[in-house]
Amino acid sequence: MSQHSRKKLTSGKKVTLGASALAASGLAVGLLVTPSAMAGGTGAAEAREQSKAAAADASAAKAAAPKPRSLAASTADSAVVSGVTVNGGNSAQVGTTNTQTITVKWTLNGGSKLYGSNASLWRGTDTDSGMKRWVNSEQFNADTDPCVQSGDATYSCTATYKIDPQTYLTNEDAGAWKISLWAVTDTGDVNTDNAMTWYLKRWSRLSNNAAPEPVAKGKTITITGKLERANWDTHKYAGYTQQTVRLQERSLTGSYATTSSHITGTGSLAGVEKQTRTATTDRCYRYKFEGTSTTPPVTATGDCVDVR
Repeated sequence: MSQHSRKKLTSGKKVTLGASALAASGLAVGLLVTPSAMAGGTGAAEAREQSKAAAADASAAKAAAPKPRSLAASTADSAVVSGVTVNGGNSAQVGTTNTQTITVKWTLNGGSKLYGSNASLWRGTDTDSGMKRWVNSEQFNADTDPCVQSGDATYSCTATYKIDPQTYLTNEDAGAWKISLWAVTDTGDVNTDNAMTWYLKRWSRLSNNAAPEPVAKGKTITITGKLERANWDTHKYAGYTQQTVRLQERSLTGSYATTSSHITGTGSLAGVEKQTRTATTDRCYRYKFEGTSTTPPVTATGDCVDVR
């Protein structure tokens, strides 16, 4: 399997191939490494070209490699990608300061030899003229292989991406992203800009307090919460306004159940929710937010009130 250089291939010019691919084809080794990149604007197009060039490298290595005596020896006549996931699901969450690692996994079936495979993250309407962001993996930037053989003509692949919100992200980047993925094997190739749609979300947090406690029976209990999410423009947390939060209650030994739904406040009360209950018996309260396409769900820590 190849390690991938970044040199863009141009007709009539020398092809720079990855180390393993060159060994397979009998050519001399030559690597070209470029810095890690999470690119936006025109840089996104350049980062995409790097990925395309690496795929072309792998295809060139495949073409230069000795042909097998019989294709019947291959266990598959095509390459198929499956099981694509982001962080074990279909979303990733990033806060205001800490760099987050996003992990993409996929399985590749088909072909007795893998010349290369990699995945990139991108945002926009299309990869030609509507691309806003393009992120190549750490493995891609370091010229290391993301895939290992895990069975007969089966490869398990893992790529990681470091996302620093203070350097790379703005609020506009929250929402739907896609995965561009390519693979080259001896019996088939895969090349898709939409292997999966996933969601990059602004980290959320939800506070909760029930007071006073202890409280006399028959008195009023006030349950106050505040829903906030990361602001990638200011690198602070801010109240998430006009969002539905659910007030949940339980007895000291029971399970939480939703008793009412409410909309968070705006202006000076941005993200704030406040409800009252009459104290009758010891009880626990919490708020829950179901999440949106730009913000993950979050459940506040319950607060139990001693009624006397």
